[in-house]
Amino acid sequence: MGQPRAARRRGGGSGRPAKKASAKYGVFLSHSSRDAWLARVIKEKIEAAVAGARVWLDEMSLGGGEEVTVSLRAGIHRAEEVVVIVSNDSVKSQWVAWEIGMAAGDGKRLTPLLNNIDHDAMAPLRGVKSYELNLFDRFLLELKRRVEKHRRG
Repeated sequence: MGQPRAARRRGGGSGRPAKKASAKYGVFLSHSSRDAWLARVIKEKIEAAVAGARVWLDEMSLGGGEEVTVSLRAGIHRAEEVVVIVSNDSVKSQWVAWEIGMAAGDGKRLTPLLNNIDHDAMAPLRGVKSYELNLFDRFLLELKRRVEKHRRG
């Protein structure tokens, strides 16, 4: 038989992959570097309020010497949702526009969070439901629902 008795009991020899615990719901947080403090606060609030959410934030997820575009692409690809902090600085950021394009091309859900700016300020996000930061609690409630739905499969 080759397998220990405990492994056989758990289905280790059945030829079927073992059922794994539900994966975390990945959130890629896109922002201008000038909004880094706000991005860190949003990351902390999401992870504290939404069990099962894992937030990818460039300054905390990138290591020294990593190629930025490769890491960003991987972070977006692993995420279920891309949350974009839309501010006067991010609308001028080529990186934020690039991340939105990558997310759209990957078919990811895009969720704009508006920081003292009009909902249609960033062309690629026009027509996408957005949240004012003043309504961040409503965003968190809806994110919790999506995470729970993701967990249930």
